[in-house]
Amino acid sequence: MSARRALLFVVACLALLAVLRSAAMVHAGEGMPPGTTRDLVLGVARPLDEVTSALRLNQPDRLLTKAFGHPDPTVGKADDSELAAAAALAEPDANTGTGTGTGQVKDRSRDGDAAGALRTPTPADPLRVLVTGDSLTESLGPTITKTAPPAIRAETDTRFGTGLVRPDFFDWATHARHQVAERDPEAVVVAMGGNDGQGITQPDGTILPAGSPQWEAEYRRRAIVLMRIWSDGGTRRVYWLGLPPARSTTLNGYFTRMNEATRAAADRVPGARFLDLRPTLSNGGAYTDYLTDGGGHSVLIRTRDGVHLTLDGARLAAGPVLHTLSGDWHLS
Repeated sequence: MSARRALLFVVACLALLAVLRSAAMVHAGEGMPPGTTRDLVLGVARPLDEVTSALRLNQPDRLLTKAFGHPDPTVGKADDSELAAAAALAEPDANTGTGTGTGQVKDRSRDGDAAGALRTPTPADPLRVLVTGDSLTESLGPTITKTAPPAIRAETDTRFGTGLVRPDFFDWATHARHQVAERDPEAVVVAMGGNDGQGITQPDGTILPAGSPQWEAEYRRRAIVLMRIWSDGGTRRVYWLGLPPARSTTLNGYFTRMNEATRAAADRVPGARFLDLRPTLSNGGAYTDYLTDGGGHSVLIRTRDGVHLTLDGARLAAGPVLHTLSGDWHLS
């Protein structure tokens, strides 16, 4: 076979594989770090997956997957993960405050149970801070670590391509329990949501369209679950960072809904607090690529995708976070 025919054969095989396994392509793309490669993969995989599903071209893959005992990628979004199940069954209803299932969790914040008193950390016994979330923490976490005072010891745990809407892909509830057990933080700083501008599929298969009131209510319940795990009734502090404006109008609308949901969630969990970064990372609430730093210099604060922070943007964002930590924990 000539080199040209061999190349055409390989391309044809890859194209056929993409058509037959489009769901796997979507799943793989969502787990990639942010960047051009991820954008290209998802830009091709998501529309392709919609077409192949509608035409039922994914049936051979489903049959083979079932035959070999692997999870069905075409139905993987409907999950029974801890985050989804607890959010749907155990949390108080968003509107009435009543439980939605037999595993009801008492809302201690509404009963007046205050979070525990805080100690005063010292350089010899510093405050243990965990900065965690999706790729939004990639630059913010190390910046907080480098600029924190000696009485704060911060570390970062970044999980690319994750969020609250796809616990079937990455279950933050389970991971949060591992973080608490293995790292024993006293304060948890959370930044996530950049990947959550998509519909939520409930454990029963019901799809909540992104941005809908039902979607926002479910997002709030999932945030409550996660905050409760980290805070453990107020024995630890949780600081959930609000999402700054996005360049995309559509994405910014989702971000606004997420901020409203997580702000309301923090109000219901002892030890949790919502920190709004929009005043720090916007121009009067509107998206901007440049801002003036503390030295009076104009600095680029956003990357080319209009979502993530540059190092200068991370330095601006770290300011109010460290100021809040210092105030709450009585640091000079």
